Formats: sequence, structure tokens, C-alpha cells
Amino acid sequence: MLKVVLVGRPNVGKSTLFNRLVRSQKAIVNNEPGVTRDRKYGQGKLADLEFTLIDTAGIDDSLKGSTDIKIKEQCQLAIDDANVIFFVVDGREGILPIEKTFAINLKKKNKPIVVLINKSEDSKGLVGLSESASLGFENVIPISAEHGEGLPDLYDVLKNNLDNHNINIKKNESVSIKENSLIRVSVIGRPNTGKSTLVNNIIGENRLVTGSEAGITRDSVEIEWNYKKNTFCLIDTAGLRKKSKITKILEKHMVSDTLKSIKYSDICILLVDASKNIDKQDLNIARMIIGEGRGIIIGANKWDKVIDQNIIKNKIINQLGVSLSQIKNIPLVFLSGLHNKGIEKLFDKIIYLNKKLSSRTTTGKLNRWLLTIIENNPPPLYKGKQNNIRYITQVNVKPPTFALFMSSPDDLPNSYKRFLLASIMKTFDLLGVPIRIIFRKGKNPYVKK
Repeated sequence: MLKVVLVGRPNVGKSTLFNRLVRSQKAIVNNEPGVTRDRKYGQGKLADLEFTLIDTAGIDDSLKGSTDIKIKEQCQLAIDDANVIFFVVDGREGILPIEKTFAINLKKKNKPIVVLINKSEDSKGLVGLSESASLGFENVIPISAEHGEGLPDLYDVLKNNLDNHNINIKKNESVSIKENSLIRVSVIGRPNTGKSTLVNNIIGENRLVTGSEAGITRDSVEIEWNYKKNTFCLIDTAGLRKKSKITKILEKHMVSDTLKSIKYSDICILLVDASKNIDKQDLNIARMIIGEGRGIIIGANKWDKVIDQNIIKNKIINQLGVSLSQIKNIPLVFLSGLHNKGIEKLFDKIIYLNKKLSSRTTTGKLNRWLLTIIENNPPPLYKGKQNNIRYITQVNVKPPTFALFMSSPDDLPNSYKRFLLASIMKTFDLLGVPIRIIFRKGKNPYVKK
């Protein structure tokens, strides 16, 4: 598939264009410069054309720190990986000296380069168009990423490059099949727990920008990876701080992006710093994941730094048992993302947990279990009347969801609901998996009238 990379200064609209072409809000858009830091890949679509689109960090020669050097390296790797380069400039500001210098370096890549004059929806955008000749590129297209103007010209450019690379523009049916088989795994946690470092070591390359300071990762980055004939979509996310500490609009966007990643994941690895105590924020994040019905694995990272490992291990197990009692036996893996230890065990647990989340229990087995439960532990009477439980069936997976039909769901005590939940988990080997029971009023829907 054709790969197209978006490059340019900060705040010229690369992420806005990325979102429009991949038809989702996968990249955070904010007026603050330097929001994008890692390479972000997405499946771009323009009419009948499909291609891989890569969003990159803004070019800025004034930044000299170690993290900034890594950000620039990610941009260069994206350029090397692409077949076509879209050089995005701000039409309202015109062509700046840094862009002329960057253009000289781009020419050395010997790849098709298209200059996109963004923010050209009004007369102010003509400044960049009039100055674009100074960059020395033949293909120049005025566009508006925000308003969708100039896309027909983009289509023509992409169509020509697809033809030049002999790439079939027809949809490949195997792509949708592959997407359905993906196991989506998000790495979630507080800032500076080692999420990006862990993902880099899992895939065996410096795909994500890392550093000692907290908050380097700003938006969620998806990476495809294979292990034991399984295909995973690994999602690195921004750290979640306490709600009371979040004041800036950008960080609110970061949190929203992370919460969206949780919602659309199959399994979340909650990464905690094992060299420190599990705090209230870790537990709040865990409850958030469980509340969304996602599979959860606790990754006790930086295990190599822990001195009294047996004491800390027992402390973590006890803390999880008390504070997250709604799920028994939550999978727990002790690992070191930096030193690549515990990763195989982590993914073996992910594969096992995914099978549990996808498991189905036949209606016959469920109702035989229900009959035994009612005989041995009938529901409490309500105002002297029996609250008849009639029937149960599984209605969904990920998480396993059951519908239970009874005469008066509203009058069933929460303690008995928890008892049923715990019994299903134990009887059908669903310990460590979030499950749901929907209590419905009505008769057995499968009995013919």
C-alpha cells in the first residue's frame, strides 16, 4: 500500500489534514505547537483511493534537548518509510527560512514531493501560494484541511503515484478480515510509568519517543505487532493524572484520547511503577477500565528496581484483592520494560484473557447452572412474594454479557446480584474477566406461546 507522510512546521495543520483523510479524530488538534511527537499511522481514504498516512512532529531547529532530538529522528524515519511526501505549509504566514532549509534536505530524498499550502480558504492564504516557488517544487496545491478544500487535486496526485507504483486501488477484502482478527491492547497508566519504553521493547525498535520527564506522550499511537500467530494493535497512550490536576485544554484532550483508547480496546495493560506503592489514581484507572468492560492486566513495571520483591509482591496482590474485589484473580505480571523481562509472560496472559473475553457459554449449560442456584440459594422474598428467576442466556462477548429474565428485577437485592455474578465467574471459569448481567423483566422468550 502506498505510504504518504505529512511533514512541516508545528501548527500548520498536519494533524487536521491527517484526521480528515483517515476520517476520524485519531490525532489531537490544538493551537499549542508541538502536540504531535511520535509517528502516527492511519489508513487514509480519498474517494476510491486507499493509502497509509503518517503524521509527524513539526520541524523546529530551535529545539536542542534530548527529547527534541528523538522527535526529529522519528520524523526522519517516517520520511524514509514513505513513498510520497506531503510538505504542509501555512498559507497565511508564507514561506519561512526554516522551510526553505528543510526543502533542500527533502530534495535529497529523491521522492515525489507535493507542497500543500494549507489555510487557503480565503485571500490571506494567497501569501503562501505566491511564495511557494521559492521552495523549488513543481507540485503545489492550495488546500484547506479544516474545510476540505483542494481534495480533488490531492486525489489526482495520489492516483498518479499509485499508478506509478503499480499499486491496486481496489479494496482488499483481506484487510477487513485482518482488522477483525486484531487484538487491540492499550497500555494505560499514570505519567512516567514506562509505557512508551515497554512498547518500544515489545516491538524491538525505537518507535516511540521516550525520556525521563513525565508527559512526553501526548496522543495515542497505534502499532501493529505479531506474536505466536496472533496480530496485535498495541496502543501507547498519554499518562492519566488526577482529575484535579488537569487544567490545560491540551491535557484535557490527551485524557479524552486515552479514554477513547480504553473504550475501543479489547484488553488494557494497566502499567504501575512497582518501585512505588500502587496509589489511588492507579486504582481509579483500573475501575475505569473495568467499568468499560475491558479485559485488564496489571503490569508491575520497573520490577528490576524493587529490592524486597516478595514483600512488594504480596502487598500488591493484597491491595488488588481488597480494592478491586469486583473481579477476582486479576492477571498480574511483574516485568521490566527497560530490560525486556516478563514480556512473553505478559502476552501469553493477553492471549489467554482474550479467549476468555470471547468465550460463549451455551444456553443449556447456563440454565442448568441457574436451576441449581435457585434450588440451593433461592432469591429473597419481596413483600412476602417469590421473585421468580426464569431464564438466562448469553447475549454478547467482550465482555461476556448475560441476560437474566425474572418477575421483578428492581426488587432483587444487590447482594444477590453480586452472588450470581461471582457464581457465574467461578462456575464457567471466568475469573479475572469483567462480566455483565442484564436483569430483565419478562417471561422466557424462547418458550412458544
